[in-house]
Amino acid sequence: MAAFLSGFLGVGGGIVYIPVIEYYLKRLGIHSDILVKTILANSLFTIIFSGSVSSYYQYKNGNFYPKQIIQTALPGIVSALLITYLIKNGTWYNKTVFNYVFASMLLLIVTRMYTSKPKVNADDNHNNKPIYFGSTGFIAGIVTAFSGLGGGVVMTPVFTDIFKQPIKKASSISNGVIPFFAISMGIYNLWDTPEQLLSKYQIGYIVLPIVIPLILSTFIFAPIGVNISQKTSHKIIRFTFASFASLVFFKLIYELFF
Repeated sequence: MAAFLSGFLGVGGGIVYIPVIEYYLKRLGIHSDILVKTILANSLFTIIFSGSVSSYYQYKNGNFYPKQIIQTALPGIVSALLITYLIKNGTWYNKTVFNYVFASMLLLIVTRMYTSKPKVNADDNHNNKPIYFGSTGFIAGIVTAFSGLGGGVVMTPVFTDIFKQPIKKASSISNGVIPFFAISMGIYNLWDTPEQLLSKYQIGYIVLPIVIPLILSTFIFAPIGVNISQKTSHKIIRFTFASFASLVFFKLIYELFF
């Protein structure tokens, strides 16, 4: 499911990976401050593959924008690594804070996706300046480090609703940027030393028995998501995006207050 959504929505798949990874980590008995750090690390590591496969199939379908991808990715890598460093070297970002941040961000995204009405026939060259892509990437990098979602939940709505880019172009750029974020933080997480080993099959913060099945599914379902996205109306894509974000939002609210 996560791999399919990565290709279909251009969000990296983290919106599904995070609940799955959290579930299995808790089954391993992880409930301490290391939980959030491990969720973020494993979600982003998995997104390297889902985002890369999705971006490759966007390229094969002729829906690929390398210039805008680079303009968006470079500032985001800087902001993502900075926030990741601050999280890893402190105890301030615990599970409760993570849930509040995640829920607040999802609420804004869901509201925007349900209520806004982007232009169907938007102009590819409208608001096409590097500063727009760079500023979006910088913010998306921060969101990626805090949420583990890959940044697509920020980039796709901003590109379509604020900068009036076509939804399929926005999705393609988002898919292209996500692997850059994930690779930079994935390397950091592989070489970092966790406070607690969760499995004997673990490299840094990456728990292989959790991420390998998710990665393998990417090569089957992400291409299907991209192909279906190319044939689907922008309204259905947006509705699907908002619906899945809503499900995750209500799950977080339940965890926080019940």
